[in-house]
Amino acid sequence: MKTISLSEANQAIKESKAVIIDVREQKEFTDSNISGSINLPSSKFVIADIDQYRDKSIIIVCQSGNRAKKIYSLLNESGKLDISILELHIEDLRMDQLTRIQKGWLVDRQFRFFIGVLLLIFILGQTYLSPNFILIPIILCTGLIITAIIDKCYMRIGIAMMPWNKGRKN
Repeated sequence: MKTISLSEANQAIKESKAVIIDVREQKEFTDSNISGSINLPSSKFVIADIDQYRDKSIIIVCQSGNRAKKIYSLLNESGKLDISILELHIEDLRMDQLTRIQKGWLVDRQFRFFIGVLLLIFILGQTYLSPNFILIPIILCTGLIITAIIDKCYMRIGIAMMPWNKGRKN
């Protein structure tokens, strides 16, 4: 798997030799992105989407690297040879390296709020309704451990795909 540094990527983009494809969901991309990058979400990714960039090097980036590796493999299997993954992912970049357009809550903030609401429901439900509400923190705990192990959070991706986060122009 070929990787490229951010400075090398920026230089290639300035020389019109490369394009950065960000494969995160649209809301994640809107929250913060690398200036000049193009958003092609992995959940809707089709190889034909990159045909318009066939004369350039393709540099793939995502939040943690997992989705970028998946798309890299897909492109590699399709015969696209001039592809690489940005060695630093969005979560590794400093704020001054990202473009941030914030209107409303970031996906991470929505995720933390959702977890907090679920825990509040547990506390109130356990106290006033039924001991069966203990299932909520068990599910949350299990889910957080699994997502840490696999380094992919489906709840966060699901929140990014919610109607209030889709198609929002900032």
